[in-house]
Amino acid sequence: MVLVSSNKKLPSLLTEQQAEVLHYIEHVFQEQGYAPSYREIQNHFGYKSVGTVQDHVRALIQKGALEKSFSKHSKKARALVPKNLSRQGSPRIPIYGEIAAGGPRESYATELGSLVVSEEYNPAETFALRVVGTSMVDIGIFEGDYVIVARTQKVKSGDIVVALLDGETTVKKYRKDKTGVWLVPENSNLKPIQVTSENFQIQGRVVGLQRKY
Repeated sequence: MVLVSSNKKLPSLLTEQQAEVLHYIEHVFQEQGYAPSYREIQNHFGYKSVGTVQDHVRALIQKGALEKSFSKHSKKARALVPKNLSRQGSPRIPIYGEIAAGGPRESYATELGSLVVSEEYNPAETFALRVVGTSMVDIGIFEGDYVIVARTQKVKSGDIVVALLDGETTVKKYRKDKTGVWLVPENSNLKPIQVTSENFQIQGRVVGLQRKY
């Protein structure tokens, strides 16, 4: 994926501090595909309060240096995208809330924003969920990660799936054998969940992962 500068004159419109903040956001965005948090920007520059970051970000948006990619209700810095950078061939997929990597938990299909992904993912067929919990750590899925999910109900034993069980969602390994259907955690401290309820549905198969380091 290539990042291309689309406005060479923009830095001249900014104060020195605004230009430095923009440069840092651009750098992090290039490295990980999304902007740093307000707190990360504050720590990087040693500001005494997050309010200073908010002032700079507000000015950068007003001057056309940044735009928000998340919904209008989101105030997270990670919602920001540098307008000087355009991702060629890089679609965005919606983030539909959080998914439990632990016991099933109640979840709502509320779009929280978008995630920049590689061109291999079709936005019409995939979505993202933020992981909460530690039940999948043995295969490298950690709390705070974003799992990329393909919309499908056709899965095979061994797939990592997003499942709806009695109105609650979870991410687990799917296993089907002669004893029945199981949702298996990848954490040696946790036990598999046998599916006995009729209120069970596969919502998708995990096909990718994004992580903030």
